[in-house]
Amino acid sequence: QEEVAYIFDKYHLISAPIVDAAGRLVGQITVDDIVGVIQEESGEDILALAGVSDAGRDATIYEIVKSRLPWLILNLATETLAVSVIGAFQEEITKLVTLAIIMPIVASLGGNAGTQTLAVAVRSLAARELNAANALRIVRREMTVGVLNGGALAIVMAAALYVFFHDPKLSLTVALALVVNLFVASVAGILAPLTLEKLGRDPAVSSSVFVTFVTDFMGFLSFLGLASLILL
Repeated sequence: QEEVAYIFDKYHLISAPIVDAAGRLVGQITVDDIVGVIQEESGEDILALAGVSDAGRDATIYEIVKSRLPWLILNLATETLAVSVIGAFQEEITKLVTLAIIMPIVASLGGNAGTQTLAVAVRSLAARELNAANALRIVRREMTVGVLNGGALAIVMAAALYVFFHDPKLSLTVALALVVNLFVASVAGILAPLTLEKLGRDPAVSSSVFVTFVTDFMGFLSFLGLASLILL
């Protein structure tokens, strides 16, 4: 279905013939049929990004739980691994409680940035706008976007923290951590779906779990690592 929709879009077709193995005309596909296909595929991609399936209104509670629980379990496993970084810096957090307050902000901003890049990447793959020929250029572009967005947020966050805590070292730590995490988030958001596509898997299905893990892990690691070097 996706292949037919792509051909209609590429060649601006209104209708196309359907032939059998002998080349005899047996029917046709119209643009009205393709509109329905596009809507169906778009809906499936949106649900897949959230780690759920189209269970429908008549699905039982068991069927809905069965379709969603595996992704939540996988997310639990990856997030447990991500927060294990915090345990490695327990002594640093004990010395400076402010770190525990700011740490979720760094991870959350990275997650949002990664999700933005991921959504664009999945759509581009579905529309055949992202492929092996232009992948390197797109990755470089997203890396640049990540650094620029990280820099802008770093300036805003550093200024706000200085107003509240009057600690230039703390502001510097958060600023650097934001730049690092948003850079990593942008790279992960583009590389995750590309890698899954290369492996023959649907990039919309599990990319979000991977990106969330990477941004949380790097958010905690970069912030706490820099804090141990600069603040303590």
